Amino acid sequence: MKVVCGKEELIKGIQIISPAPSSKNTLPVLSNFLFETKGNKIKLSSTDLEVAISCYVKGEIIKEGEITIPAKRFADIVKELSSDNEIEIRADEANHIDIISGRSKFNLMGISKTEYPVIPESPKESSFTVKKEIFASMLKKTIFAASRDSQRYVLNGVYFIVKDSQLKMVATDGRRLAYIKTIDIIQSGIEGKAIVPTKAIGNMLRLLSSDLKSENIQVGITNNRISVEIDDITLLSTLVEGLFPNYEQVIPKKPKLKVKLDVKNTLAAVRQMALLVDNPISSDVSSSIKFHFSPNLLRISASAAGIGSGETELEIEYKNEAAEINFDPKFIKEVLQNIDEDFLIFEFTDSLNPALMSPAKHKDYLCVVMPMRA
Repeated sequence: MKVVCGKEELIKGIQIISPAPSSKNTLPVLSNFLFETKGNKIKLSSTDLEVAISCYVKGEIIKEGEITIPAKRFADIVKELSSDNEIEIRADEANHIDIISGRSKFNLMGISKTEYPVIPESPKESSFTVKKEIFASMLKKTIFAASRDSQRYVLNGVYFIVKDSQLKMVATDGRRLAYIKTIDIIQSGIEGKAIVPTKAIGNMLRLLSSDLKSENIQVGITNNRISVEIDDITLLSTLVEGLFPNYEQVIPKKPKLKVKLDVKNTLAAVRQMALLVDNPISSDVSSSIKFHFSPNLLRISASAAGIGSGETELEIEYKNEAAEINFDPKFIKEVLQNIDEDFLIFEFTDSLNPALMSPAKHKDYLCVVMPMRA
């Protein structure tokens, strides 16, 4: 194999596929990425057996071939080479790799493609198209609620439901839940369900936040795999096995109390009170903050033994009887940070039942948060 390509093009491709290889893998070949010629382009691919990412970069193909290259070492070398010279990459049958640029030359040992895991094709027959911005927003507005507890593996991802030309996403860790749906998918007749791992969601968000030309992405779902394609990039991931819990029964149907809150002011107040109760050592441990509702007033307060206490007040439109409810401040902050509107609707029944929060205008997004006992 012999190819020539520009430094910037090569670095861009390496950055796209770089999260997949892992030095913790027991298979040495998984610390490499696959470098191969495809027609008049160069294809870069990497996998850790759970997530696979591939992309194409421009280059001059002098001799076709393929090889797996040590990912980190290769990336470090390319970054230090001069941008004034093109980079020539050669590989022989003994898996020796030469990297030549100007007066610089490196030699690395690769591994044959035959030892690299086969990366499956995207499931074209069960795919749909959705706008990039909408898809990315849906991921962001749900992923924060997914569980990080490895013992509850079925909750370690975002649940996708595709039906009746709608895409729904749900995530929960058992203490809070985020739900969103959109009707803006293209190609009716596609149905499917999938629990997409949090690691794959993180990689999707990373890719979608980069400089991409296409406005739409293609998503394919099978029984054990999901694919996301945009521009010349493809991400494939295995799915979380198991049945996602019945999330609909968790969503409060008729809360007794309802109030409209200013998102910016409420978030600022919650952040202030969280300063007293957030645990600086463990993000998994936190004391509660109290929401006290009274006519036209919301008082948010916090108290921590041996530290201190605090409270702040917000003017609100509230005509019901006084009521109190306690929350983990981290949960409330994450909900408020994902509401893009100026106001939200806050609904609850009492201090023991879950509260429902949703944007005042966007009725297709909602979050459920379990209260904490005082």
